Amino acid sequence: MPDFEALKALQLYIKHHIEGVMIGMHQSPKTGFGIEFKEYRNYVPGDSLKQLDWKYFARTDHYMIKEAEMEKQHDFIFVLDKSLSMNFEMAGASKFNWSRTLIASLAYLTNNQQDKYYIFNQDNPPSDFETFLYRLIQLKPEEETNLNDLNPSQKIKNKSTVFIFTDGYSDEAEFQNLLKNWAVASEEVMLIHLLFNNEEQLDFKGQYFTFKDLEGQGSVQVNTQEGLQEYQNKIQNWKNGIQTTCAKNGIAYWQLNGQDSIQKSIFELLSHFNQSWA
Repeated sequence: MPDFEALKALQLYIKHHIEGVMIGMHQSPKTGFGIEFKEYRNYVPGDSLKQLDWKYFARTDHYMIKEAEMEKQHDFIFVLDKSLSMNFEMAGASKFNWSRTLIASLAYLTNNQQDKYYIFNQDNPPSDFETFLYRLIQLKPEEETNLNDLNPSQKIKNKSTVFIFTDGYSDEAEFQNLLKNWAVASEEVMLIHLLFNNEEQLDFKGQYFTFKDLEGQGSVQVNTQEGLQEYQNKIQNWKNGIQTTCAKNGIAYWQLNGQDSIQKSIFELLSHFNQSWA
């Protein structure tokens, strides 16, 4: 039976937090929808006065027309990692649920500006926001996942922005190929790296801690005091490698550390998004 109560709760939750974010922002979120400025040209009799740049006239005493490109459809594509490692939690919230909440928030904004949005590799993408949210609620991490399934098969025809949600725990070569392939397929790509503060710092109480593999490969006991510095160095080098790959391919990088509020995280994500392609 459809969970309409969960759907309604999610809609209200997203609407509340997005409105709070928009009040705090000095500019609206970046948009790929609408008229885009192309170039100036001299005014000739018969041109519409609506196209005159009156600010330019005030400065120069010359009549100039601002030409514009036609409205273009903009696709916002969400690439979601559904591997079991996305079940990792901090303060009771998993990476997967963080991803779904941010996707719902971005879809809410995109829906308001009348652009197209969908989750990559989802059969029969829904055409309305309510159905999109309902299907988002139904998604769960899966045991049988392959990062190669998230690769684009061809270049996106429309102007597009891609958001990749993953913790990056996969074969290094496969992950780099994923980033490179999306950089070729889309005009704008942003990696949302779900690397929580508690897994990056390993700030655990006690000398020994048992780590359980969320992918089902057993567990291991670690002396956190002896291995802490080595671990932190390795994870920092790993993160630096991901950031370098992003930079080389023109991909915006943003880390979600899991310790900020949802409203602050949405605000920072949108701010970083705006600044990346300003």
